[in-house]
Amino acid sequence: MKIIVHIDEMAKWPMVLNNLNHLAQAYPAPNNQIELLVNGDAVMGVKANSKEAEKIRHALTSQIVIAVCQNSLTQRKITTEDLLNNSTIVASGVVELVEKQALGYHYLRP
Repeated sequence: MKIIVHIDEMAKWPMVLNNLNHLAQAYPAPNNQIELLVNGDAVMGVKANSKEAEKIRHALTSQIVIAVCQNSLTQRKITTEDLLNNSTIVASGVVELVEKQALGYHYLRP
């Protein structure tokens, strides 16, 4: 199973983290892939010093990849050095969504 979970609002972090935990339990590695796509205001949550950072670290498993939109970072003047260590940068969140869906990923937006 390939799943992309999309978050673009800070208020949705608790729900998204719960969803990631449930998905990781239901679809364990190594045969399943889960990507968390972060764009919009939600990029503030993946800053290493954010209040959400520890909860995000705890929710992550080896099968979950965090993809962060460079456009959203640039708009908010956040550098890649400000982010959680395991973040992957993608040029555009919306392009990432389209490309992953074309590859057969199931799209979840809480």
